[in-house]
Amino acid sequence: MFTRQLTIAAKSGKNVYENEYIKINNLPYARELNGKITIQEIFRNHWDEFKQICKSNNKPIRESIHKNVEAMINCKNFKKGYLWYECPKCGNFEIRGLSCHSRFCPSCGKKYRDARANEISKTCIYAPHRHITWTIAEELRDYFQRHKDMYDELFAAINDVLTYLIQGKSKAARIRNERLGFISTIHTFGRDMKFNPHIHTLIAECTIDKNGKRKPYTFFNYESLRKAFMNQLLKRMYHFLKKNANTKELNSFCKLRQDLFKNKGAGFYVNAPQKECRSPSQIKRIVNYVCRYAGHPAMSESRIISYNKDTKTVYYYYDPHEDDAIINDDDKQGRQYVEETVYEFIAKLIVHIPEKSVHTTRYYGFYANHSSLDTFHQPKLFKWEEISKMKSSLNWRSRLIQSYKYDPLLCHCGATMVIVPDLCFFEGYTKEDG
Repeated sequence: MFTRQLTIAAKSGKNVYENEYIKINNLPYARELNGKITIQEIFRNHWDEFKQICKSNNKPIRESIHKNVEAMINCKNFKKGYLWYECPKCGNFEIRGLSCHSRFCPSCGKKYRDARANEISKTCIYAPHRHITWTIAEELRDYFQRHKDMYDELFAAINDVLTYLIQGKSKAARIRNERLGFISTIHTFGRDMKFNPHIHTLIAECTIDKNGKRKPYTFFNYESLRKAFMNQLLKRMYHFLKKNANTKELNSFCKLRQDLFKNKGAGFYVNAPQKECRSPSQIKRIVNYVCRYAGHPAMSESRIISYNKDTKTVYYYYDPHEDDAIINDDDKQGRQYVEETVYEFIAKLIVHIPEKSVHTTRYYGFYANHSSLDTFHQPKLFKWEEISKMKSSLNWRSRLIQSYKYDPLLCHCGATMVIVPDLCFFEGYTKEDG
């Protein structure tokens, strides 16, 4: 069958042949033969077993996890619906399963992340930007895992620190309502997939006041940021737990807070390296990097080396984050390999699924949606034509062309397939519904 398709495609021209060859090699059947392992496959085979184990151990699974995982498992399942495309020239057809739109899905989640990156890019003004990483003490992670609403306090603590940086010691700056503009995104995992909540902030190196006056701001005192961040976060966590935790947990936190003040006099780890970021291309490069880095999934499928359905084990690798700052290769930990049961693997992934109400990206200062500061007259980093091009590249056809280098609607005869509405199917919908 494939030989016939390729023969017809070859007669239609080199481009059509190459497109058909790549398309065939990206079919699920071909990817399986080539050893491609998907997270969807692992969950599809073991999710029901995992739920039974959790039920037996009296460990309830959050509703948001149920919804996202089951949506991902059924992504592009023809039983849930499909679109029918047909070639007007030769009658060949293409059936495309419907996307699940879950952020947990490696495929749909990537589209969501790219869309979010586009929105951030659209917001950014033309100014140098910096990437700041805010990391909490390891001893505090369990509190955030038990209290999902406490993420608000983590975001707010950073806003407190950066607002105070400009207005805290200057009455004139408060009168002018002078502010920085920054966008924060939360990560709840490290490269080893362990629960490790931290914040990535993209900040413009300038301030804007209520009169629209703009001033450069390029000096960020590491020592001051670290101490202020620790103080504000611990203060906010205390008030949160005082309202939402029992006496035992609050007392335990108070003791831990005293220990942290004693042992971490330098504050929590904050990394804000200044990179060459002056020309438009350099600024765009760091903005694009932060947008997409801050949105990458807990686990890339390319890191999975093997999966054994019979022994129920997964083998994968990760590169320790600590090695990034080490120049001498001999001092690095090196690539780490992990073999674990599918149940351990699933548990590590699902813990990072946020509640539906949690906004993982937030805008502050003059970038905030409700800000009274005028950024309309500020030159934008990306032109309207560039934003429009980014937006148009989000449709499924453009994404396949960009990522896999083939056009799914280019028929092997050389014509372009068109959608046939009457042959499409949507679960729960009938023609009588209209």
